[in-house]
Amino acid sequence: MENDLFIIQKNAKSLFKDKGSKHFGYSYKINSIEEVKEIVADLRKTNSKANHVCYAYRLIQNNRIEEFSTDAGEPSNSAGAPILGQLKSFKVINTLVCVVRYFGGTKLGVSGLINAYKTTAQEVIELSGKQKFERLYFLKLNISDQNLGIVLSFLSKENIEISNQDYSNEHIITLKTNGDELNKIKAKFESLVKLSWEEI
Repeated sequence: MENDLFIIQKNAKSLFKDKGSKHFGYSYKINSIEEVKEIVADLRKTNSKANHVCYAYRLIQNNRIEEFSTDAGEPSNSAGAPILGQLKSFKVINTLVCVVRYFGGTKLGVSGLINAYKTTAQEVIELSGKQKFERLYFLKLNISDQNLGIVLSFLSKENIEISNQDYSNEHIITLKTNGDELNKIKAKFESLVKLSWEEI
């Protein structure tokens, strides 16, 4: 997977005009394809007089980036691809960008459409702001009696929050942690405790 990925800070709206046509850009934070379907259906409903509702998204699913774009009736690769291109250019994921077009009476031509959809996507992503995407993990530590104090002391000193503790049979501590903390814990305790983790 790519390094230095980003998510948008907020949903945003933009407007790009060209030869009378209006292109409304919308950005959304998303976590599932179901959310995409709901958002697009809602946009189509509230913009029933629009000529086109084109969109693209990038979404992490099962530790890989899923990408999708649609021209929604515009000439092939004139709408969805330029929107997706901007998502990739800004390295944003878990983001949906929709562009709602109201035709103004003058045809833009394929190059004009590409420019309009690209510019609209670019502007709405810029308005959304972005922050670094941080992968999160559930980390489970199986700890012996003699090492419990050492582990708890280290977690407290590093301000690493414990999600759950189970002391029924053996000492099991569960943490929700980021990559940096995970690497610190692995470096410190891999030889002392049994570690297992999975990406959220």
